[in-house]
Amino acid sequence: MSSRRFHRKSRSGCLHCKKRHIKCDEGRPICANCQRASVVCTYDQLKVPTSPAHSSSLSPGSSASTLVYEHPSTFDMLDLSLMHHYTIETSLELFAGQGSREIWQEMVPHQAQSNPLLMHGILALASMDLARTRPNERQVFATRALAHQNAGTRLFRSMLEQSRSSDSHHVLMIFSMMLAILAFAFPHACDTPPDFDGILDLFSLMRGCKTVWFLNPESLAGTPLAQWIKATFAGHPIKMKPEVDHRFQVLRARLKDPADILATDQLLEFIHKELATSSDGVSNIGRWPTMVSDAFWLRVQNHEVDSLLVLSHYSVVLGAPNFRWWTTNWDSILLRAINSALSEHDKKLIEWDYPAMMKFADSYKDN
Repeated sequence: MSSRRFHRKSRSGCLHCKKRHIKCDEGRPICANCQRASVVCTYDQLKVPTSPAHSSSLSPGSSASTLVYEHPSTFDMLDLSLMHHYTIETSLELFAGQGSREIWQEMVPHQAQSNPLLMHGILALASMDLARTRPNERQVFATRALAHQNAGTRLFRSMLEQSRSSDSHHVLMIFSMMLAILAFAFPHACDTPPDFDGILDLFSLMRGCKTVWFLNPESLAGTPLAQWIKATFAGHPIKMKPEVDHRFQVLRARLKDPADILATDQLLEFIHKELATSSDGVSNIGRWPTMVSDAFWLRVQNHEVDSLLVLSHYSVVLGAPNFRWWTTNWDSILLRAINSALSEHDKKLIEWDYPAMMKFADSYKDN
């Protein structure tokens, strides 16, 4: 009689592995599966791993104290260095335009001194920036960035559930903007670009922030943050180019699912009314993924071919001038991932033309 090996099922793996029903090695703060796929690794709780396997997996010159925390609100000497880098460099490169320096270099760091949520956001942004600019130390900085992002995200969710006061809304709004920047910045801090599902995880992170933006808008009225948002996200509308309009007409004519049609209409409306440029480029470039319905997003997550085709047309927004390092090349990042996710059968079905889509994404580069 053959013997059968039994093993205890782990219930403490990361959310990404649980979602895909794959075995997680529970490496903290980022497991091996998420590291290979270049996706955000999130745990229900952040704990210091004690297993020898994890200790031996640290990069040369790093230590457990460099990569993880005993408590989400504990900061160390590396974090002090990150705070310095954020103040003198990262904060100046997040947004351009009137008042950006006062908001991101002065107001946000000042409030972060007494607010762990904003502090985690600042340190995640600085570490993501350094992972991009220091390739020899990329693993250390990218891992620390994800640790701060994960810790901040847990605090963010807790504050959303427990408080809806005007004071917390101001802080939640700032951190939600940090999460959107981190989502776009993530591929620039990795050795290899994320796959299609990894990109969806990043967009899902942004979609989770839309609750904050509609939570209590009255509480922001008249504040420096509200004035900065109004000034920064304003610009001159871009006229719809005939070739872009024609491609959208062709797309809409082939769609049958109501969720796909609505998402296409929302994208067209965004281009007509909100895709506006200033001397600093497009600032609201990540808004459309937060606008689409849950039904459409579920279809995208299920790799429905028509929904992926709709998503590919978002590249024309991502390819518009933006002049921020964290949004650079996102049109090609998205199209490359979709091209890899589509099967040869699906490509023939929708007459997928990858070079033509890349050219389409560049439609407004010269504006």
